[in-house]
Amino acid sequence: MNNFSLSLILAGLLGGCAIGPDYVRPDITVPDTFIHSETNTSTENTLDVQWWKTFNDTALTQAVEEALNANHDIQSSQASVDAVLGQFDQAKSYLYPQINATGSMNRKSVDNASNGGYQLREGITSTYAGSLSLASYEIDLFGKVRRANEAARASLLSSEYAYQTLKLSIVSNVAASYVKLSSLQRQIELGRQNVTLNDELVALNELKYKHGVIAESVLLQSLSERENAKATLSQLEAAKSAEEATFNILLGRNPSPVHVSSIDTISVPKIPNALPSTVLSRRPDVASAEQKLIAANAKIGVARAAYFPSIKLTGMLGVQSIELNDFVSDPARLWEIAPSVSVPIFSAGRIAGEVKTAEADRNQSIAQYKKAIVSAFNDTDNAIVQNTRTQEQSAYQTTRITAIEKALTQSKLRYKVGTISYSDMLLVQQQWLQASQQHIISKQNTLIAAISLYKALGGGWSDAQTPALPDFLPAGR
Repeated sequence: MNNFSLSLILAGLLGGCAIGPDYVRPDITVPDTFIHSETNTSTENTLDVQWWKTFNDTALTQAVEEALNANHDIQSSQASVDAVLGQFDQAKSYLYPQINATGSMNRKSVDNASNGGYQLREGITSTYAGSLSLASYEIDLFGKVRRANEAARASLLSSEYAYQTLKLSIVSNVAASYVKLSSLQRQIELGRQNVTLNDELVALNELKYKHGVIAESVLLQSLSERENAKATLSQLEAAKSAEEATFNILLGRNPSPVHVSSIDTISVPKIPNALPSTVLSRRPDVASAEQKLIAANAKIGVARAAYFPSIKLTGMLGVQSIELNDFVSDPARLWEIAPSVSVPIFSAGRIAGEVKTAEADRNQSIAQYKKAIVSAFNDTDNAIVQNTRTQEQSAYQTTRITAIEKALTQSKLRYKVGTISYSDMLLVQQQWLQASQQHIISKQNTLIAAISLYKALGGGWSDAQTPALPDFLPAGR
């Protein structure tokens, strides 16, 4: 075994320890249960990863799947993850010697060698050479490179979790936009129904006015109500067009017609309740914040390692010959080894400043990690109560609309035969329109609350979706 091999083995043995603090998860107070959760049933095995399918709407499922494949923000985030993956590979490469192979052939011709008194060999001379060279390899005696690798790995995982967070947000936005479009479509149908009703009342009032049954002011009032109904319908159609643009952007496509199901046919899913610990383990934004903390903690070790000597090693093994046959069979052998040591003597506070900055970054990451957890708890608790209350409101509105529809039918008949005034009829009509709109919006709010609760619980993501990343072997998706 030659000296070069011994040096490589020694470098591997020395690179075993790592300076700086090892990561310890901060102590955080976790509530035993959510304030508004009725039960403590964990969603660990019951929360569907593809939660959008629980609404039992094929068009919604297709829209979500299209967004996952074509949304430009998701594609951009995926590219960012791939870029960090490349940085992770670079960081890991410094744990190993970088060996380069080179080969060369040099041909030189000398003519008129005696001219000028130079004693040169006349003719053509060839030189063949080949070598393996060791690039400047830092022996990781104090763990600087290992800490840098640890930080790079945590940054990669944080980026991956951020990517999953974005996907969860995009899917939630697609589902919410779909529900809004379905609601607006139903409100437009209601608006058209109201215009038709006002057309009937105008026609009836024109007939009554012609026969002197009502005053002209009553006819004019009914005409005003009809135009107001048309204006409201136009406003709803404009709102639907704007929401379609938002929906198309989310799906990554050019302006195109959007087909949605009736809001009455979209099922309200039954979402299991969750323990706080379940939320912590499922939400990718919490996982991303923790990985940022791990990276910041590892960078303290990288900064502190600057206080210690840096040992680097370069070397070369090669062969050389002036004849091609000798180059293959019996070349001249060359080797070189050149270790170097760099010892910090005076840095005028630069290293101390870098360590202080790294420690401050770690403390900031701790605060952000704790904030992510507190936000997760509050988001989930609020989503639970909103989901419950919107379902209650929807039930109340359903009862209300049943009563007012019956009242409207009776009022239309009574006004037609003249037993009530137009103002009495108009009051019931306006109550019916308001109740119908609120009934549709209450169903919209119920569905959106369910979407928000799925998002708060970390639906659509699980840690199993994140690719396992080896510590030292070459990475790859």
